[in-house]
Amino acid sequence: VAMDGVVDDHKDYVSAADEAEAETGKKCDDADCSDPLHDHDHSHSHSDHSNDAGSMVEDDVGEGGCTDPDCADTSHSHSHSHSSDAEATGCVDPDCTDTSHSHSHSHSSDAEAADCTDPDCTDTSHSHSHSHSSSNTASAPLHAGIGSYVYRARRPFHPSRLVSILHKLPVVRGVPTISTNQNVDDTSIHGQDDDDNVNKVFKQVLRSKGFAWTADSNVKALYWSHAGSSFEMQCLGRWWATLPKQQWPEEVKDSILADYDSLDHDETAASPTTSSVGDRRQEVVFIGPGIGSLDSRTVIESVLDSCLLNDEEWDIFRSKRDDEASLTCFENPLQTRILT
Repeated sequence: VAMDGVVDDHKDYVSAADEAEAETGKKCDDADCSDPLHDHDHSHSHSDHSNDAGSMVEDDVGEGGCTDPDCADTSHSHSHSHSSDAEATGCVDPDCTDTSHSHSHSHSSDAEAADCTDPDCTDTSHSHSHSHSSSNTASAPLHAGIGSYVYRARRPFHPSRLVSILHKLPVVRGVPTISTNQNVDDTSIHGQDDDDNVNKVFKQVLRSKGFAWTADSNVKALYWSHAGSSFEMQCLGRWWATLPKQQWPEEVKDSILADYDSLDHDETAASPTTSSVGDRRQEVVFIGPGIGSLDSRTVIESVLDSCLLNDEEWDIFRSKRDDEASLTCFENPLQTRILT
Protein backbone atom coordinates (compact mmCIF):
# COMPACT_ATOMS: atom_id res chain seq x y z
CA VAL A 1 0.00 0.00 0.00
CA ALA A 2 2.71 2.51 0.97
CA MET A 3 4.42 2.01 -2.39
CA ASP A 4 1.28 2.71 -4.43
CA GLY A 5 0.97 6.02 -6.29
CA VAL A 6 -2.49 6.50 -4.79
CA VAL A 7 -0.90 6.77 -1.36
CA ASP A 8 1.61 9.41 -2.45
CA ASP A 9 -1.21 11.41 -4.01
CA HIS A 10 -3.26 11.04 -0.83
CA LYS A 11 -0.42 12.24 1.39
CA ASP A 12 -0.05 15.35 -0.79
CA TYR A 13 -3.75 16.14 -0.36
CA VAL A 14 -3.61 15.58 3.39
CA SER A 15 -0.53 17.78 3.75
CA ALA A 16 -2.16 20.62 1.80
CA ALA A 17 -5.39 20.35 3.82
CA ASP A 18 -3.49 20.33 7.12
CA GLU A 19 -1.58 23.46 6.09
CA ALA A 20 -4.87 25.14 5.17
CA GLU A 21 -6.44 24.21 8.50
CA ALA A 22 -3.40 25.57 10.35
CA GLU A 23 -4.07 28.96 8.74
CA THR A 24 -7.59 29.11 10.18
CA GLY A 25 -7.92 31.66 12.94
CA LYS A 26 -4.91 33.76 12.01
CA LYS A 27 -5.38 37.42 12.82
CA CYS A 28 -6.99 39.56 10.10
CA ASP A 29 -6.34 43.27 10.62
CA ASP A 30 -8.85 44.59 8.06
CA ALA A 31 -11.45 46.47 10.10
CA ASP A 32 -14.09 46.11 7.36
CA CYS A 33 -13.54 42.43 6.55
CA SER A 34 -16.64 40.28 7.08
CA ASP A 35 -15.07 36.92 6.15
CA PRO A 36 -16.23 34.51 8.91
CA LEU A 37 -13.08 32.40 8.44
CA HIS A 38 -10.88 35.22 9.68
CA ASP A 39 -10.10 36.12 13.27
CA HIS A 40 -11.14 39.74 13.87
CA ASP A 41 -10.76 39.94 17.63
CA HIS A 42 -9.11 43.13 18.86
CA SER A 43 -6.33 42.82 21.35
CA HIS A 44 -3.11 44.63 22.07
CA SER A 45 -0.27 44.40 24.48
CA HIS A 46 0.17 47.15 27.02
CA SER A 47 3.64 46.10 28.07
CA ASP A 48 5.15 48.88 26.00
CA HIS A 49 3.40 51.54 28.03
CA SER A 50 3.15 50.18 31.55
CA ASN A 51 5.61 49.90 34.39
CA ASP A 52 5.94 47.06 36.91
CA ALA A 53 3.10 48.44 39.02
CA GLY A 54 0.79 48.65 36.02
CA SER A 55 0.75 52.48 35.88
CA MET A 56 1.23 54.46 32.72
CA VAL A 57 4.75 55.41 31.80
CA GLU A 58 4.74 59.16 31.60
CA ASP A 59 7.36 59.50 28.90
CA ASP A 60 5.85 56.91 26.59
CA VAL A 61 2.12 57.25 27.18
CA GLY A 62 1.41 60.20 29.38
CA GLU A 63 2.65 62.56 26.71
CA GLY A 64 2.08 60.66 23.54
CA GLY A 65 -0.97 58.64 24.50
CA CYS A 66 -2.04 55.16 23.42
CA THR A 67 -1.70 54.86 19.66
CA ASP A 68 -4.19 52.03 19.17
CA PRO A 69 -7.16 53.74 17.42
CA ASP A 70 -9.52 50.93 18.49
CA CYS A 71 -8.50 50.77 22.16
CA ALA A 72 -11.39 51.31 24.57
CA ASP A 73 -9.35 51.20 27.77
CA THR A 74 -10.37 54.35 29.68
CA SER A 75 -7.13 54.29 31.68
CA HIS A 76 -5.19 55.21 28.55
CA SER A 77 -4.67 58.63 27.09
CA HIS A 78 -6.04 58.68 23.56
CA SER A 79 -5.38 62.28 22.62
CA HIS A 80 -3.18 62.79 19.61
CA SER A 81 -1.21 65.66 18.28
CA HIS A 82 0.42 66.47 14.99
CA SER A 83 3.76 67.90 14.12
CA SER A 84 3.90 70.85 11.76
CA ASP A 85 4.54 68.44 8.92
CA ALA A 86 1.49 66.40 9.81
CA GLU A 87 -0.68 69.50 10.13
CA ALA A 88 0.38 70.58 6.71
CA THR A 89 -0.46 67.31 5.09
CA GLY A 90 -3.58 66.50 7.07
CA CYS A 91 -4.54 64.17 9.89
CA VAL A 92 -4.28 60.48 8.95
CA ASP A 93 -6.27 59.14 11.93
CA PRO A 94 -9.52 57.86 10.35
CA ASP A 95 -11.35 58.09 13.71
CA CYS A 96 -10.27 61.64 14.61
CA THR A 97 -13.16 64.08 15.21
CA ASP A 98 -11.04 67.14 16.03
CA THR A 99 -12.40 69.89 13.77
CA SER A 100 -9.08 71.76 13.96
CA HIS A 101 -7.40 69.01 11.95
CA SER A 102 -7.40 68.64 8.22
CA HIS A 103 -8.89 65.25 7.32
CA SER A 104 -8.77 65.34 3.58
CA HIS A 105 -6.61 62.72 1.96
CA SER A 106 -4.98 62.36 -1.37
CA HIS A 107 -3.11 59.70 -3.29
CA SER A 108 0.03 59.86 -5.32
CA SER A 109 0.00 58.35 -8.78
CA ASP A 110 1.39 55.14 -7.30
CA ALA A 111 -1.31 54.99 -4.66
CA GLU A 112 -4.01 55.73 -7.19
CA ALA A 113 -2.93 52.72 -9.16
CA ALA A 114 -3.35 50.55 -6.08
CA ASP A 115 -6.28 50.18 -3.72
CA CYS A 116 -7.17 52.91 -1.24
CA THR A 117 -6.59 51.61 2.28
CA ASP A 118 -8.70 54.22 4.09
CA PRO A 119 -11.73 52.24 5.38
CA ASP A 120 -13.84 55.42 5.66
CA CYS A 121 -13.03 56.90 2.25
CA THR A 122 -16.12 57.70 0.12
CA ASP A 123 -14.24 59.06 -2.91
CA THR A 124 -15.68 57.13 -5.87
CA SER A 125 -12.50 57.71 -7.89
CA HIS A 126 -10.57 55.43 -5.54
CA SER A 127 -10.47 51.65 -5.56
CA HIS A 128 -11.64 50.32 -2.19
CA SER A 129 -11.64 46.59 -2.76
CA HIS A 130 -9.60 44.63 -0.25
CA SER A 131 -7.73 41.38 -0.44
CA HIS A 132 -5.78 39.22 1.95
CA SER A 133 -2.33 37.77 1.62
CA SER A 134 -1.83 34.07 2.17
CA SER A 135 -0.89 34.73 5.79
CA ASN A 136 -4.43 35.90 6.52
CA THR A 137 -6.25 33.31 4.46
CA ALA A 138 -8.08 30.86 6.70
CA SER A 139 -8.21 27.90 4.33
CA ALA A 140 -5.41 28.44 1.84
CA PRO A 141 -5.15 27.42 -0.86
CA LEU A 142 -8.61 28.74 -1.73
CA HIS A 143 -10.00 29.12 -5.22
CA ALA A 144 -13.45 30.70 -5.48
CA GLY A 145 -14.14 29.82 -1.84
CA ILE A 146 -13.01 26.19 -2.13
CA GLY A 147 -11.72 24.81 1.18
CA SER A 148 -10.63 21.43 2.55
CA TYR A 149 -10.77 19.42 5.74
CA VAL A 150 -9.24 16.10 6.83
CA TYR A 151 -11.43 13.82 8.94
CA ARG A 152 -9.46 11.41 11.16
CA ALA A 153 -10.43 8.59 13.50
CA ARG A 154 -9.01 5.31 14.83
CA ARG A 155 -12.19 3.22 14.99
CA PRO A 156 -13.96 1.47 12.10
CA PHE A 157 -17.17 2.74 10.56
CA HIS A 158 -20.35 0.76 11.00
CA PRO A 159 -20.98 -0.01 7.29
CA SER A 160 -24.75 0.56 7.29
CA ARG A 161 -24.52 3.89 9.10
CA LEU A 162 -21.77 4.99 6.75
CA VAL A 163 -23.86 4.17 3.67
CA SER A 164 -26.73 6.22 5.09
CA ILE A 165 -24.44 9.24 5.30
CA LEU A 166 -22.87 8.65 1.87
CA HIS A 167 -26.31 9.33 0.41
CA LYS A 168 -25.96 12.91 1.64
CA LEU A 169 -23.05 13.47 -0.75
CA PRO A 170 -24.00 14.74 -4.24
CA VAL A 171 -23.53 11.26 -5.74
CA VAL A 172 -25.80 9.21 -7.98
CA ARG A 173 -23.46 6.30 -8.72
CA GLY A 174 -21.66 3.89 -6.43
CA VAL A 175 -23.73 4.12 -3.25
CA PRO A 176 -26.25 1.30 -2.77
CA THR A 177 -29.85 1.85 -1.81
CA ILE A 178 -30.45 1.12 1.85
CA SER A 179 -32.80 -1.80 2.35
CA THR A 180 -35.65 -1.62 4.86
CA ASN A 181 -33.83 -3.71 7.45
CA GLN A 182 -30.72 -1.50 7.09
CA ASN A 183 -32.50 1.84 7.18
CA VAL A 184 -31.20 4.13 9.90
CA ASP A 185 -32.81 7.32 11.16
CA ASP A 186 -30.55 10.17 10.03
CA THR A 187 -31.13 12.26 13.12
CA SER A 188 -30.09 9.35 15.34
CA ILE A 189 -26.88 9.02 13.33
CA HIS A 190 -25.49 12.51 13.46
CA GLY A 191 -27.31 13.89 16.49
CA GLN A 192 -28.03 17.15 14.66
CA ASP A 193 -31.41 18.80 15.10
CA ASP A 194 -30.80 20.87 11.99
CA ASP A 195 -30.79 18.13 9.35
CA ASP A 196 -31.05 20.73 6.59
CA ASN A 197 -27.69 22.15 7.64
CA VAL A 198 -26.10 18.68 7.48
CA ASN A 199 -27.50 18.14 3.99
CA LYS A 200 -26.28 21.55 2.90
CA VAL A 201 -22.70 20.91 4.05
CA PHE A 202 -22.45 17.45 2.48
CA LYS A 203 -23.99 18.63 -0.81
CA GLN A 204 -21.15 21.17 -1.05
CA VAL A 205 -18.50 18.44 -1.09
CA LEU A 206 -17.11 18.26 -4.62
CA ARG A 207 -14.35 15.75 -3.89
CA SER A 208 -13.56 13.42 -1.01
CA LYS A 209 -10.87 10.78 -0.84
CA GLY A 210 -8.72 8.89 1.62
CA PHE A 211 -8.24 5.80 3.76
CA ALA A 212 -11.26 4.15 5.33
CA TRP A 213 -11.79 1.28 7.73
CA THR A 214 -15.12 -0.55 7.96
CA ALA A 215 -16.06 -3.00 10.69
CA ASP A 216 -16.69 -5.96 8.37
CA SER A 217 -12.91 -6.48 8.07
CA ASN A 218 -9.85 -6.03 10.24
CA VAL A 219 -7.55 -6.74 7.29
CA LYS A 220 -8.72 -4.75 4.25
CA ALA A 221 -7.20 -1.31 3.72
CA LEU A 222 -9.99 0.59 1.94
CA TYR A 223 -9.75 3.76 -0.08
CA TRP A 224 -12.73 6.15 -0.22
CA SER A 225 -12.93 7.80 -3.64
CA HIS A 226 -15.61 10.36 -4.51
CA ALA A 227 -15.55 12.86 -7.36
CA GLY A 228 -18.59 14.80 -8.51
CA SER A 229 -21.54 12.43 -8.79
CA SER A 230 -19.57 9.17 -8.46
CA PHE A 231 -18.44 7.24 -5.39
CA GLU A 232 -16.32 4.12 -5.11
CA MET A 233 -14.81 2.22 -2.21
CA GLN A 234 -11.59 0.54 -3.31
CA CYS A 235 -9.49 -2.11 -1.60
CA LEU A 236 -5.80 -1.25 -1.76
CA GLY A 237 -4.70 -4.45 -0.03
CA ARG A 238 -3.94 -5.27 3.59
CA TRP A 239 -3.20 -2.90 6.42
CA TRP A 240 0.55 -3.03 7.06
CA ALA A 241 -0.12 -3.90 10.70
CA THR A 242 -1.29 -7.35 9.61
CA LEU A 243 2.16 -8.18 8.25
CA PRO A 244 5.41 -8.83 10.15
CA LYS A 245 7.73 -5.84 9.95
CA GLN A 246 10.34 -8.11 8.37
CA GLN A 247 8.13 -8.23 5.27
CA TRP A 248 7.93 -4.46 4.91
CA PRO A 249 9.98 -2.88 2.10
CA GLU A 250 12.99 -1.27 3.76
CA GLU A 251 12.66 1.98 1.83
CA VAL A 252 9.12 2.71 3.08
CA LYS A 253 9.33 1.61 6.72
CA ASP A 254 9.48 5.17 8.05
CA SER A 255 6.46 6.15 5.94
CA ILE A 256 4.48 3.17 7.24
CA LEU A 257 5.34 3.86 10.87
CA ALA A 258 4.30 7.50 10.42
CA ASP A 259 0.73 6.22 9.97
CA TYR A 260 0.80 4.11 13.16
CA ASP A 261 -1.07 5.22 16.24
CA SER A 262 1.69 3.65 18.36
CA LEU A 263 5.22 2.72 17.39
CA ASP A 264 5.00 -0.16 19.87
CA HIS A 265 2.08 -1.75 18.04
CA ASP A 266 2.87 -5.34 16.99
CA GLU A 267 0.02 -7.79 16.43
CA THR A 268 2.26 -10.45 14.87
CA ALA A 269 4.28 -10.92 18.05
CA ALA A 270 3.82 -13.82 20.49
CA SER A 271 1.90 -11.39 22.71
CA PRO A 272 0.04 -9.16 20.22
CA THR A 273 -0.67 -5.52 21.01
CA THR A 274 -4.36 -4.98 21.74
CA SER A 275 -4.57 -1.37 22.88
CA SER A 276 -3.57 0.17 19.52
CA VAL A 277 -4.60 -0.43 15.90
CA GLY A 278 -1.44 0.19 13.87
CA ASP A 279 -2.02 1.95 10.56
CA ARG A 280 -5.78 1.27 10.47
CA ARG A 281 -7.58 4.58 10.34
CA GLN A 282 -10.10 6.95 8.86
CA GLU A 283 -8.24 9.70 7.01
CA VAL A 284 -10.52 11.29 4.44
CA VAL A 285 -10.00 14.67 2.77
CA PHE A 286 -13.15 16.69 1.99
CA ILE A 287 -12.98 19.47 -0.62
CA GLY A 288 -15.66 21.97 -1.60
CA PRO A 289 -17.05 25.50 -1.20
CA GLY A 290 -16.93 26.59 2.44
CA ILE A 291 -15.60 23.22 3.65
CA GLY A 292 -12.66 24.97 5.32
CA SER A 293 -14.97 26.88 7.68
CA LEU A 294 -15.23 25.86 11.32
CA ASP A 295 -18.98 25.25 11.04
CA SER A 296 -18.59 22.87 8.08
CA ARG A 297 -15.73 20.99 9.72
CA THR A 298 -17.77 20.59 12.91
CA VAL A 299 -20.74 19.18 10.99
CA ILE A 300 -18.61 16.69 9.04
CA GLU A 301 -16.77 15.56 12.16
CA SER A 302 -19.96 15.14 14.19
CA VAL A 303 -21.75 13.19 11.45
CA LEU A 304 -18.85 10.84 10.72
CA ASP A 305 -18.09 10.32 14.41
CA SER A 306 -21.61 9.00 14.80
CA CYS A 307 -20.90 6.45 12.04
CA LEU A 308 -18.03 4.93 14.04
CA LEU A 309 -18.62 1.86 16.18
CA ASN A 310 -19.98 2.82 19.59
CA ASP A 311 -18.39 1.36 22.71
CA GLU A 312 -20.60 -1.72 22.77
CA GLU A 313 -20.00 -2.42 19.06
CA TRP A 314 -16.28 -1.77 19.51
CA ASP A 315 -16.09 -4.44 22.21
CA ILE A 316 -17.85 -6.92 19.93
CA PHE A 317 -15.50 -6.06 17.07
CA ARG A 318 -12.40 -6.52 19.21
CA SER A 319 -13.61 -9.91 20.41
CA LYS A 320 -14.08 -11.09 16.81
CA ARG A 321 -11.35 -9.24 14.91
CA ASP A 322 -8.99 -12.20 14.68
CA ASP A 323 -11.66 -14.17 12.82
CA GLU A 324 -12.56 -12.33 9.62
CA ALA A 325 -15.54 -14.57 8.91
CA SER A 326 -17.18 -13.64 12.20
CA LEU A 327 -17.10 -9.93 11.30
CA THR A 328 -19.89 -10.47 8.79
CA CYS A 329 -22.16 -9.54 11.70
CA PHE A 330 -21.36 -5.97 10.56
CA GLU A 331 -23.08 -6.33 7.19
CA ASN A 332 -21.57 -4.11 4.50
CA PRO A 333 -23.85 -3.15 1.59
CA LEU A 334 -20.98 -1.34 -0.19
CA GLN A 335 -19.30 -3.05 -3.12
CA THR A 336 -15.51 -2.75 -3.01
CA ARG A 337 -13.24 -2.96 -6.03
CA ILE A 338 -9.77 -4.44 -5.75
CA LEU A 339 -7.37 -1.77 -6.99
CA THR A 340 -4.98 -3.25 -9.54
